[in-house]
Amino acid sequence: MGGCESLRQGCSSLEEHISARVLFEQSLSAARGALRERPVDCVVCATPLPDGDGMTVVSDLRTEATDVPVVLFPSEGSERLAVRALRTDGVEYVPSDADARVERLLEAVERVLTEQAAGSADIRLRSFKRAVEQAGHSIYITDTDGTIRYVNPAFEATTGYSAAEALGARPAILKSGEHDDAFYENLWETILDGNAWQSEIVNERKDGSRYVVNQTIAPIHVDGEIVRFVAVNADITDRRAWRRRLRALHDATREWLELASPDHIADRARDQLDELLDAELVSVYCTTDDEGTLVPAAKTARESFEGFEPSAIESTEDRRWISFESSDPQHRSGVSHSATSDAVEELLLPVGDYGLIHVATTASFDDTDVGIARVFATNLEAVIDRIENYRALERKNERLDEFAGVVSHDLRNPLSVALGYLDILEERIGDDDDLHEIRRSLTHMDRIIDDVLWLASEGREVGEASTVSLRESAEESWSLVATADAGLRIESDLCFEADADRLNQLLENAFANAVTHGGSDVTVTVGALDDGTGFYIADDGEGIPPEKREAVLEPGYTTKEDGTGFGLAIIQRVVEGHGWSLDIGESDGGGAQLTVRL
Repeated sequence: MGGCESLRQGCSSLEEHISARVLFEQSLSAARGALRERPVDCVVCATPLPDGDGMTVVSDLRTEATDVPVVLFPSEGSERLAVRALRTDGVEYVPSDADARVERLLEAVERVLTEQAAGSADIRLRSFKRAVEQAGHSIYITDTDGTIRYVNPAFEATTGYSAAEALGARPAILKSGEHDDAFYENLWETILDGNAWQSEIVNERKDGSRYVVNQTIAPIHVDGEIVRFVAVNADITDRRAWRRRLRALHDATREWLELASPDHIADRARDQLDELLDAELVSVYCTTDDEGTLVPAAKTARESFEGFEPSAIESTEDRRWISFESSDPQHRSGVSHSATSDAVEELLLPVGDYGLIHVATTASFDDTDVGIARVFATNLEAVIDRIENYRALERKNERLDEFAGVVSHDLRNPLSVALGYLDILEERIGDDDDLHEIRRSLTHMDRIIDDVLWLASEGREVGEASTVSLRESAEESWSLVATADAGLRIESDLCFEADADRLNQLLENAFANAVTHGGSDVTVTVGALDDGTGFYIADDGEGIPPEKREAVLEPGYTTKEDGTGFGLAIIQRVVEGHGWSLDIGESDGGGAQLTVRL
């Protein structure tokens, strides 16, 4: 129907090409009459017509023959009509400016006739089309040369291009320049080989803004031949941005650990938070020795805040001070600021006892911004805590080293001199009880110095572990201790991994402690625990009262005049160095029992 000369040529070609009987009508009313008189497999319509536009024609024709396939073959192009046609079941559209229009017409008619004959396949096709129309993902379909023939509403919403603008164009309208030629060559090689292609791709909207999609392009086959490509695009811009910000947050934490001082951390934290939030103002305030004051340590001010210089926060009524003192992060809107006449949205982020970060913008912060900022401040506090603890430990170790040097030089040298003079006196006087008492005291001092030096320096580390035998280590250690009439009983053996020298040190101190506090005739028993998870050292001496079992582990604590007070402290250090645990209790014989669990 219609008066287009190319339509007449097409009708003649239809008769020859598919052996079809073609009726040619000049008006919509005549066409409707023909539909009433006889069944028609397809209607080809040239538009516009005096009786109405193309889609009105379709509606009117279908009042006579429900779901009759219609091919619109306009003499003048109408992109709006093309979009409506492509989104209507059983309607094909041949653009007025298409090359080889008659051939395209033949293909369209043959296609709708084939679909009509397919029956159930046509139902599936319509179901698919409805699903695509309603899909949340951007979807477009192209010819094998990449010309876009269909886009769904989500495509229009995502890209900013209307269907009228996209139809007849190529996907290159979405190119952002992010990907090189090799990227697109791989894409085309994959889909032309009949395989699906999938990757993340950065596209550009009509307004020039970029977005990221997870794109899958699959070929559509008919009778084994590729006739179309369908591209499904899931927008992952927010997800990718979230991943990027998480990586930045992780990198920031790692960088802080490598910085030398809190001042450097303040500068770096300012830059990192500015990058994460794209804020107009980032001010970092730190505490000072003067309680009740937060002083500015670093800042970035731009746009509406350009030229702003933060000052110290001293007023306890200042909202920033209240946030810091209460350790309560704040997200505020509609706040006034001296640097700008605009309403400000701000984040107040306390960082433990170390200070506060003030972030502000004349725009807004979303929930993601707020979450990122709070995690940032929490991580920063944890890192500064770790740095401060490490420095405190370093200072403690330095003091221990200094103390060890003082003990070694200022005490041991005079002690050596005293022992030298004692040797001379013993040669002159001979055997004398007073001289014996002096030597006992000097020897006791020497033992104390040895223990103190070990605790101050070597006691912090455990050497290489090897397989040791509890029986062999106990026998060797017992032979090196002055045990008088004391006895050793080994009830069972146990093999385990340990620093052999440190284990001997543990056993020697345990044996010496048992003899010192249990008496010269004490019996010491060594054995493995029944479950094989450790060993015990028990004696039948006087034992350790429950209320003193924690105190005896403190360096220097002793209840005996000739005790150094370091024996059990050394045992505790060796146990901790190995990652073991120590328990002090009462033995079956009423004495003390040390239980070591590996």
